[in-house]
Amino acid sequence: EVKEVVDLQANLTDEQKAVGEVMGDGPSSVQQAGHWLKFALNVSERDSFAIDEDVKLLLLTEVAAMDAFIACWDTKMYYDFARPYSLVHYYFKDKTIKGWGGPGKGMISMKGQDWRPYSPDNFLCPPFPAYVSGHSTVSGACAEVLKLYTGDDHFGIEVKRVPGELTEPENIGDTVVLSFPTFTETAEKAGISRVLGGYHIQDDNVEGLALGRKVGQEVWRWYEEHLGVRQ
Repeated sequence: EVKEVVDLQANLTDEQKAVGEVMGDGPSSVQQAGHWLKFALNVSERDSFAIDEDVKLLLLTEVAAMDAFIACWDTKMYYDFARPYSLVHYYFKDKTIKGWGGPGKGMISMKGQDWRPYSPDNFLCPPFPAYVSGHSTVSGACAEVLKLYTGDDHFGIEVKRVPGELTEPENIGDTVVLSFPTFTETAEKAGISRVLGGYHIQDDNVEGLALGRKVGQEVWRWYEEHLGVRQ
C-alpha cells in the first residue's frame, strides 16, 4: 500500500490532480464537514427545498459529520498509525524512486527519504495519526445520510478545476470537469483524493469509508427517532 502511494504520485494525471485539489480541504478552507454542507446546499437548490427541509437537511448532515469526526479521531488515537510521509521515508530509504520534486521541479528521481507528497509546502503531513482517514469517514457518513434523506443515491453535480493551481501554479494543466453522479461516488472520490494527495495509504481510506457509512446509518436512526421520516 505504501508502494501504491509512491506509484500513484509518480504518475498523476490531470484529473487525479484535480480530484486531489478539489477535495483537499486543507488549511484555510471550509474543511471536509463544510464541504459536505456545501453539497447539501447543492441538493437543496436542485430539489427546491423550503426552509423547513433545509433546516432538517443541514442538521442531519452536520450531525453525521460531527459523529464521524468523533468516531474517526477515537480510532486515530487508538491506533496511532503513521502517514505516507513517514512510511515512504522508512521503507524506501536509500532506494531510488520517482516522485514530485516540489514547485517547478516536476516528477524526478530521488531517494526514498527525500519523498514528499504532491501537496503545497504548508501541508506536507497533517500533524495527527493516519488511520482512519478523516476525509473518508466524514464523507462516508454524510453521503449515507444525504442518500437516505433524499431517498436516492443520485447527486449529479459537476465541478470545473484547473489541475495544479493550488500546488504548482507555474505548471497548471487544462481545465478538467469532474463529475459527481452519486453521493456514494462523491464520498469515494473524497476518500481516494487523500491517497492521491499522498496523505493516506489505501487502508486508511477504505476503512474510513466503511466506518463513516456505519456512523451515517446510526445518525439516520437518530433522525427518524427525533424528527421522523421525511415526507
